[in-house]
Amino acid sequence: MRESEIQRAVIAHWKALGLPDTLVAAIPNQNAHGQYGLKRGLPDLICIGPRGVGFIELKRDKGRPTADQLEIKTLCLTRGVDHAITYGREEPIRVLEEWGLVRRSQR
Repeated sequence: MRESEIQRAVIAHWKALGLPDTLVAAIPNQNAHGQYGLKRGLPDLICIGPRGVGFIELKRDKGRPTADQLEIKTLCLTRGVDHAITYGREEPIRVLEEWGLVRRSQR
């Protein structure tokens, strides 16, 4: 499954089971090669919920984060901002559940 397919599935899951006053949205940074205001390594999703703001980096099952992505993760965690690098389709959904953005599904 490609990252774009994972992203669509995760956002669809939030739309179906998302809790009130939460947000999960894509960060359109896929081609951040020199475009003004974009930064390589920004995560795929921004999440706003009971814990505040968090970010999710989506990876295919065998994907690996880049150095830029790891740098952003370190910055977020150092500043007390939730950040998760997830693999496959199910892992990001578990993070949304843990962060209180969606109802737990019956899997």
